[in-house]
Amino acid sequence: MRILHLGKYYHPHRGGMETALRELAEGLAARGVEVSVLVAGGDRDRAEPLTAGGGRLVRAWTPAVLNSQPLNPTLVGLLHRELAAFDPDLVHLHLPNPLGAAAWLVARAGRRRRPPLAIGHHADITRQRLGRLAAGPLQEACLRQALGIAVSSAAHRDGSRELAGHRSRTAVVPFGLDPAPWEGVVARGDGPFLFVGRLVRYKGLDVLLDALRDVPEARLAVVGGGPLAGRLARRAEGLGVADRVEWVGEVDHDELVRRLAAARALILPSLDASETFGLSQLEAMAAGVPVIASDLPTGVREVAAPGASHLLVPPGRPGDLAAAMRRLLADPKLALAMGAAGRARQRRDFTRDAMIDRLLAWYGALLGAERT
Repeated sequence: MRILHLGKYYHPHRGGMETALRELAEGLAARGVEVSVLVAGGDRDRAEPLTAGGGRLVRAWTPAVLNSQPLNPTLVGLLHRELAAFDPDLVHLHLPNPLGAAAWLVARAGRRRRPPLAIGHHADITRQRLGRLAAGPLQEACLRQALGIAVSSAAHRDGSRELAGHRSRTAVVPFGLDPAPWEGVVARGDGPFLFVGRLVRYKGLDVLLDALRDVPEARLAVVGGGPLAGRLARRAEGLGVADRVEWVGEVDHDELVRRLAAARALILPSLDASETFGLSQLEAMAAGVPVIASDLPTGVREVAAPGASHLLVPPGRPGDLAAAMRRLLADPKLALAMGAAGRARQRRDFTRDAMIDRLLAWYGALLGAERT
């Protein structure tokens, strides 16, 4: 089987879509599937091995980014080339990605042999009204063409506005992590609370800073970057908590592991359904670290085991978030037990192997249906 993934970015670029795509692509390659991945993110067009064991990663020249959308003048040409040279059995398009959707529609129209399309739908476009108006028709055209659509949770399938007309063709394939890189991690729980994510509005870091003001014995490390970095740093100053916040920025995997091992807990204070899954909570669980998360009706809730691996709090409520932080600070044994429960849950329900098993079964069903 030959699968071409058309995504937005790829490792070392950090984000939920990027982490999921890497686990999917490398997991498929490890099973002997021929994999090619086409993404943005290069100072020029370039190709490199996906893994030491095989696969191909093509990064398209990205001279600019507009509203989080990479602009890739060469993307259509690169996609034409991959379709011709790689000759995939299936193209797996990852949305939201308006330029990727446009590139697929253009490249498909110009080909005699048109490989079937599958879509991985990671989130609706919710925060950019103009972007939604421009991108919506492109992505809807791709959704209509697709043999099938995969999402990471039943809540995403049932709650997505963009999938309202496509739910009967939507399969649930929960994300999973390869546990091997986390095997030697020993969670100590003697460091600061940890936030990992993009510094954008829906991630709720401003609410976490408000909560931190009410927990004077707590410290916080913030891993990630984004457009609100300056405003959030000024907010910390205004709240009088700047001396207890470390702005770490982007980190590699080894540094993330080190930060997680020390963390009191990972905090996922997201505000709304833009947080469709929360892959950072799986990373914390894999490391044996407890999670405090917003109780969102999305994949966040489906991953959580409330009271066992997670403390769930109402989104946007700094008082409730502060109470959860104080609870773990006051009871280190509880924090360690929650971390152990999370690690067991991740290894049972959210592994890369389980995800790839479901994905291969889904691919097989789509291709089998197309042949009949």
